[in-house]
Amino acid sequence: MSFTEMKELTKKNQEFIHIATNHLIQAGKSDAEIKELLEEIIPVILEKQKTGVTARSIYGAPSEWAASKTASPAESDQQPLNENPWLMWLDSSLLLLAIIGLVNGAMNSFGVGANYGIITLLLIGFGVGAGMYMMYHFVYRDQVKTGKRPSLLKALGFLVLATLAWSFVFFLAALIPSSINPTVTPTVAIILGAVAFGSRHLLKKKYNIRNAMQPMP
Repeated sequence: MSFTEMKELTKKNQEFIHIATNHLIQAGKSDAEIKELLEEIIPVILEKQKTGVTARSIYGAPSEWAASKTASPAESDQQPLNENPWLMWLDSSLLLLAIIGLVNGAMNSFGVGANYGIITLLLIGFGVGAGMYMMYHFVYRDQVKTGKRPSLLKALGFLVLATLAWSFVFFLAALIPSSINPTVTPTVAIILGAVAFGSRHLLKKKYNIRNAMQPMP
C-alpha cells in the first residue's frame, strides 16, 4: 500500500480505509498484518471506484470487514445480523407486546392496572415498535456501521419526536370504541404476551434479526 494509492482513493473510500485501519489496530493487528490486509483490497477498490462503486458496497461496513479479519474461526462462521426493516420492526413490536401483555396481565390478576382492549394492545405494541425501529434507523444505524456515536443533539431530537409519536399512538388507542375493541382478561393478556415472546424467539432464531433496541453488537 503506497501513499500514491491512498491519494487516488475517493474521500468515501479513504474514510473506509481509515475506519477499517483503526478497527484493525484496536484488534491488536501488527503494522505488517494491516499492510498485508489493505494491500489485498485497495487495488480492487481503486478499480471499482472508476465505475462509481464504493468500498462499502464491495465489503460492507468497514467495522464489519475488519471484524471478519480478526474474528476467531468460530466467530467467522456466524451469520451477519439481519437488518431487514420489516423484520426489525416485527422483532421490536413482538418484544413490546410480550412485555405489555405479561405485565398488564399480571397486574390485573391482582386488581391493579388498566384493562386494555385487544386492538389497543396490538396498536401500542406495533406502534411503539415502529418508533423503536425509527430511532435505530435514523440515530443509531451509523453507530453500528462506523463505531461513531451519534451527536447528542440528534439523539435528543429524535427521542422527543419518538415520545410525541408514542403519545399519539396511546391517544389513538384510547379513541377506539369498545364495541370493536373487547377488553382482554388477565389470562388472555398473559397468553398473548407469552405467544408474542415465543414468536419473537423463533423468528430471531430463524432469521438472526438485529435488535433495534440494542444497536451496538
